[in-house]
Amino acid sequence: MSLASGRSGGPATAQERQKTGVKIWKMCRESKQEVNLFEIILTGSDMAIFCLLCGKRFQTQTALQQHMEVHAGVRSYICSECNRTFPSHTALKRHLRSHTAGDHPYECEFCGSCFRDENTLKGHKRIHTGEKPYECNGCGKKFSLKHQLETHYRVHTGEKPFECKLCHQRSRDYSAMIKHLRTHNGASPYQCTICLEYCPSLSAMQKHMKGHKPEDIPPDWRIEKTYLYLCYV
Repeated sequence: MSLASGRSGGPATAQERQKTGVKIWKMCRESKQEVNLFEIILTGSDMAIFCLLCGKRFQTQTALQQHMEVHAGVRSYICSECNRTFPSHTALKRHLRSHTAGDHPYECEFCGSCFRDENTLKGHKRIHTGEKPYECNGCGKKFSLKHQLETHYRVHTGEKPFECKLCHQRSRDYSAMIKHLRTHNGASPYQCTICLEYCPSLSAMQKHMKGHKPEDIPPDWRIEKTYLYLCYV
């Protein structure tokens, strides 16, 4: 059973790789054998672990193991308020907000995420149901969300609005740019201009900056200066 080969004998699609990977992981989990469905990338003194099924990044193998249960559909986290079950601790925490947070009253019954309005919830649920109402009038490909269709149109127009600051290579979308940045010794999309540490998200960068003394931060500093990419849309 290989992650690389599809049903037809050619390269496997992302969906086929995920299904095969989950099957392998379940078999090994039941037989208590080890299976490596991840890759490790070293960034200086830091280690990043990436799930080979979806590309998500983790700092520890324990976090990756919990993440794999999401792929496998394991729902071992139980809400003490209503007894609903969830595939991860993160999903359970999101759900718990529905019992306390009045500003996000619309909850997804699949994963526990809460949203401010019904339309946003409706768009989110298509990720779980597979509904794809947005169709490209150029090639007929369908998408769950409107912004996915808008990004897809760039395949036909050739537009590449994301530019790497390190080598000026252009990409059609944010996820492609993130993958590209990893080729620069595993770089994340944000880098502190003071200590040069990488951060995987804007929220992580904002949290990181709180660790610097106010006098160390230049008066003209802006969060945009930490971006390792430019976006022209």
